[in-house]
Order: sequence, then C-alpha cells, then structure tokens
Amino acid sequence: MIKYFFITGIAFLSSLLLTPLVKYFSYKFNVLDQPGSRKIHAKPIPLLGGVAIFLSFAIATYFMRVSTRELLVILGVGFIFIMFGLLDDAGIKIRASYKILGHLVLASLFVFFSGICFNLFNFGPINCILTICFITFMTNSMNMLDGMDGLVAGISLLAALCFFVLALNNDLPLVAMLSLAVAGATLGFLRYNFNPASIFLGEAGSTFLGYILAVIALNLKIFKLWGVALLLNIPRLQFVSFIVPLIVLGIPIFDTMFVFANRFLHRIKMSTPGKDHSHHRINMMGLSQKMTVLALYCVQIILGAIALSTVNSDLQQFFSLLLIVAVLAAFAVMFLLKVKVYSVNALSDDFFNTP
Repeated sequence: MIKYFFITGIAFLSSLLLTPLVKYFSYKFNVLDQPGSRKIHAKPIPLLGGVAIFLSFAIATYFMRVSTRELLVILGVGFIFIMFGLLDDAGIKIRASYKILGHLVLASLFVFFSGICFNLFNFGPINCILTICFITFMTNSMNMLDGMDGLVAGISLLAALCFFVLALNNDLPLVAMLSLAVAGATLGFLRYNFNPASIFLGEAGSTFLGYILAVIALNLKIFKLWGVALLLNIPRLQFVSFIVPLIVLGIPIFDTMFVFANRFLHRIKMSTPGKDHSHHRINMMGLSQKMTVLALYCVQIILGAIALSTVNSDLQQFFSLLLIVAVLAAFAVMFLLKVKVYSVNALSDDFFNTP
C-alpha cells in the first residue's frame, strides 16, 4: 500500500511544482485563452495546463519501476496527444473533422503497438475498431466537457480514484498505479485550476485525460461479475464488466450524447461551438460557476458509488443499479431541457442564445 501512496504523492507534488512553471511559459510564448463572447473568463488565461498534467503523470510512472511495452505505448501515444492538442492551444486552428481523424489515427497507433483492445467478439478487427472508436469518443467527450474552471480536472480526479479502488479489488496493480498517477496529477493541478482558475487544461490536457481514462477503463476487469455473466449466459466477461467503467465515465458520455442528440434534432452542425452543454444549462439556472462544478462533482461521486456497488452484486442487484443509473439519466435529460439555449431560428448564423 505504501507504493500507492508514493505514486500519488510523486504525481501530486510534480503537478503542484510544474504548473506554475508551465504557466510562466504560457505567458512567455503567448499560449493564452483570450476572452470572448462564448468565454466565461474576462482576462487571458494560460493554456498549457495539459503539459503539467502529462509530465506529472510521466514522472509518476517512472517511479512505478515497471517497464512494459504497454506502458511505453501509453506514454508515447499520450505524448503525441499532448503535442497534437498543443497545436490548437497555440492558435493553429484545425477543423473538427481533421481533429477527429487525428484522434482516430492516434487511437489506432495505441491499439496496434500495445495490443490492448476489447475482447467482445471472436472477430479481432471488430474489437480493434470498437476500441479505436471508444478512445476517440472519450478524448473528444472530455474536450467538449472542458467548459468551466476545474470541471474536467475534478471529474478526472474522482473517476481515477474510483478506477483505483476497482483495480485494487480485482488485483490489477498496474491499473491501480496508473489511476493514482492520474489522480495525483489532477489533484495538484486543481490547486491552480479550480475557480477562479489561473491556468486551463487546454485542448492538450482535456484530450490527454480523456485518452488515459479510456485506456485505464479498457484494462479494468471486474472478475467478480463472472457470476452475473454466467447467469445471463454471456461467455465473455467484458460484456458485463465494461459496464462498470462506463458508469464511472457517465458524465462526459452523457454530456456528449445529450449535446449531439439536441443538435441533431435542431439541425445544428455538431462542431458548432455553443453553450448547450450540461454545465452551461445548470449555470443558466442560477447556480454560480463554482456551485455548478461542485454539483457535478457530487454527481460523479454518486456514479462512482454505484459503480463500486456493482462489484459484489448478484443479478438482481446488478440490474437494480443499472436501473438507478437509467432513471438518473432520464431525470437529468428532463431537468436540463427546461433551459432553452437555442435561438428561435436554429438554422441561422446565431445558433445559440447567450446569457
């Protein structure tokens, strides 16, 4: 257990010390998020927070004293995600379709060199395609969720802690250490990123966190759910087991699907920037930015508790917990739809009402 505290401490202290340094370089090289009509902040904010997160994570993995091909690939592809995101943070704007294509390529590199992918079907290529799509989906979901101070960093911290407990309960030490490296790095970063933030994750940071959480989720195996799988006559554990990390990652998954569904129904281009995300709607209801983020932290804790409760559940308890998640999602949809964010003419250039 001491090694787990050590890994967390290394990541936390590294992030705490490196964040002011990358903040300095953000100002020096003018890598700043400028205020605008769709921005909440009123002054330029440094955008290199993702570099501090990645370096802290990498330093922590060095002290794991584990050298495997999989870990090297995780770090290598993570580094490329950071560099790709930095292009946008530095002002080199890339079309949304090209970004997604780039993420698909990076996810493909990860699957090809690591050999890590789903084990859902007998036909390997389908498993690989699903893995690539899942990693790409999570990187973009986290990037889309990054709209308020401390939101993505805090959600990632809580999700990583939940993944750590799940990995510990299922005797997955490497997954547990990776989870704590993420948790420590995001905790140290939150010192500067929580409202009022003095530095942002940037696209590099949000996409990296989406990527690394997706990778951890892929490596999680909830062995105690074999009983549920056998009762359902499912020969592959991951069909049942993978539901657990999906619950943990419920906030970015829900937000992305909610936004995409609404934009589709209103015939709005998916890549259009706007204030129609879950956190924007909650904020428009009258909660401050800080209270909105704290409310979503509470939701993340509830989802984590539900995910942890599934570990020792029987068939009846398992489906009861899934029903609770479904009811929470349905309630969230009805609650969030009360806020009208689209203009009367959704097909015009003025797609979104701004508060």
